[in-house]
Order: sequence, then C-alpha cells, then structure tokens
Amino acid sequence: MGFYGIIDSGVGGLTILRQITQSGNLNLTYIADHAFCPYGLKPNKIIFQRVSKLVNYLQLHGADGAVLACNTASVYAPLLKEIYRIPIYDVITPTCKAVLDGNVRRVALLATKSTISNGMYKQILQQNGVQVVNFDCSAFVPFVEQCSTDSVQCFQTIDSALSALPQANADAVILGCTHFPLLRRQIAYYCGDSKIVECRCPLSASFAAEDKPAVQPVLLTTGDANLANAAASWYGNVSFKHIDL
Repeated sequence: MGFYGIIDSGVGGLTILRQITQSGNLNLTYIADHAFCPYGLKPNKIIFQRVSKLVNYLQLHGADGAVLACNTASVYAPLLKEIYRIPIYDVITPTCKAVLDGNVRRVALLATKSTISNGMYKQILQQNGVQVVNFDCSAFVPFVEQCSTDSVQCFQTIDSALSALPQANADAVILGCTHFPLLRRQIAYYCGDSKIVECRCPLSASFAAEDKPAVQPVLLTTGDANLANAAASWYGNVSFKHIDL
C-alpha cells in the first residue's frame, strides 16, 4: 500500500497534515526534522541537503509522493523534481493561488528569512500584479516548538516583528510558515481588516481516497520523540517515533 510523505522542520507542518486528513483517508507519514529545526535561519545549501535526504528516504520506502509542508523547504521543489522520481508538492504554489483567487493587489508576507530571500512568493505574486511587502518572522518558530506561544517573550518578539504591519496597507496577510497558524490569534492583532491566508494543502480533493478506511498517520522525528510529542500537544493525542536521518 503506497503512502504520501509530509516533510517539515518541526510540528508546524501538522497544520498541513490536518488539511489532508480532512479531505480524505490517505496513508500518510509525517517527518519532523527536529534535529535541524528551524530551517529558516540555516544556509541554503544545508536546507537543500536535508530536504533532499528526507525526500530520498521517502522514495526508497515506496512513497507515492512527498509534500514539502515547510515553506522554507518548498522553494527547492523545482530542483528536487529534477532529481527524484516521485511527485513533489510545495505549499507556496497553492497558497499563492489562494491569494490570486481573492482579487488581492497588495500582500504582507510573514515568513522566515530564508523563504523571503529565495523569493518564490514574490516572483509568483508579482508576475500576477500583486505587490509584496516582506516581514521577517524567523524568530516565531521556536516559540511554537517550545510550547511558549503565550509567553511574554513571544508577544514581545511578535510586536517587534509586526509593529509596522498596520502601515503596510495590505489586502491580505500570508502566514508563510506552517508554524504561524498556531500564532494566528497573536498575529491577527496587527492585521486589522486584512484577510489572513494560511498555507494551503498541496494535495487537491482529487487525491482523496474513495471510501478507504481511515489510516492513522505515522509520525516520525529526527529529534527527541518526547519533545516532539510535547510540541505537538495542540494537535491531539500524538505519538512520535525517533528516526535516524
């Protein structure tokens, strides 16, 4: 029985896993690369090597496709498609499509330094007449992974990064990291009337199984399984297993 693999630097990609499981019963394996989390501040070469290694693992184990749930990893989808046989899906392309479908002319992109510098969001959106204002929110990720999203330090960090957001006059605000929906309440304070767009699931409804029975996703982490379980407690009853990669 084939399966789809979902790759993220940590637990943020579980927001994508949830979208997929709600659209249909697929056999899914989720890999949280906690050993190298966060990706957003690491050199491009290191990020590409890590993501390539994880995709290779999925291909060797018979995956039908790999979903790069991490925005920072998604920018390497075109390169990875040239290397591997299995289909590779990014979250940036469907997220941009959701923005373009909403008659938006100016967006604020909240993302990691790496995602911003690689420019995939900006390229797609500007080619379609949408202006992009970038906000480096790399520092948000650790608060999600450490379960400290309501800490004073977290609020101070968000305020420092987004204090200028109301002046951006954006029609929409893109949460360009799968960790950021877990900070939506805190972020929304700065968004005003701007529409908030979360990362979209790259697997369309056509991938949903007909009437297959529900399959419990396999959750793997390259880090400490207990810490992964704690970080993902918002998702429900989870049980990560450690994997050496």
